[in-house]
Amino acid sequence: MTMESRSLIVLALLITMVGVSACGAGGVAATEPAGAYKPAVQEREIEAGDVTLQIRIAGEPEAGEVLVAIHGGPGNSSAYMLSLEQLASEGLAVVTYDQRGAGRSSEPSGGYGMPNYVADLEAVRQAAGAEAVHLLGHSWGGLVALRYAAAYPQRVRSIILAGSGVLTPEAAQAGQTSRGQRIADLQEQGMIPKSITSFGEILPAYFADPGFRMPDELRHMDYSPEVEQRTWSALDGYDFSEGLESLEQPVLVLWGEDDPFGMAYVEATGRTLVAAELEIVLLKECGHYWHECPDDFVAQVRAFLGPRLGVETGAQE
Repeated sequence: MTMESRSLIVLALLITMVGVSACGAGGVAATEPAGAYKPAVQEREIEAGDVTLQIRIAGEPEAGEVLVAIHGGPGNSSAYMLSLEQLASEGLAVVTYDQRGAGRSSEPSGGYGMPNYVADLEAVRQAAGAEAVHLLGHSWGGLVALRYAAAYPQRVRSIILAGSGVLTPEAAQAGQTSRGQRIADLQEQGMIPKSITSFGEILPAYFADPGFRMPDELRHMDYSPEVEQRTWSALDGYDFSEGLESLEQPVLVLWGEDDPFGMAYVEATGRTLVAAELEIVLLKECGHYWHECPDDFVAQVRAFLGPRLGVETGAQE
């Protein structure tokens, strides 16, 4: 299949998917029913080269498959991802961790280059005791997931990109332009301060509904601007898309129809992951964070993982 034909198929898929996935419609509820599986949770510190990483495991990794969720940023912590533990079942453990320098993980002595982030994720996989894992990367975390899959393809069973995609220079520029315009529009409407002093002040731009009442795990999200600055400085000139055209794993892209970054990342993903089993789902009335449409998000993740875990699609334990 040529790159041109693949692009046409992806664009047709995007048009088809708009309006198909509505928040809370026909999906699995984000709140588990009474009697649902309650995973045991353990928190551990692991050594990963020049850092000590804080990891959290919900479920029993030795009992089945492992899903590693990779938080956004760079500079955030995994605290806003705790609701993903509802995905844990008797056959699936869910692992979250704070990336280097973020949250409760230690500051590195060896820097913030992408090879460092990839090596940290490999240490997390080893700590979970899984031969291969499913990856769920949100925003920046999706970039880490893709680079890990390029470096360790045999260790990755599937990839879920939530509010994320392939970052080409063109997509990055288009995404930042779209985000900047969204912030400017909300500043004109008085919903974001003219003078921004913290990340929390621009969060309304990340939602379909700027007045969205955020759950606690989002309102109290950790963020280190220093880690973000040092990471992007270390990645200046880095080619995020190199080698991704050979990835063959199943890939699910979950993208909010009102994500402030627009559609550039999604389109770049379709043009790049030419060998992958790629599925793209647009979430209606949803922005950059799944917390705005949790029922639909969880249902889509379960539907994607279900056949790969040997259970009925979307089934509850």
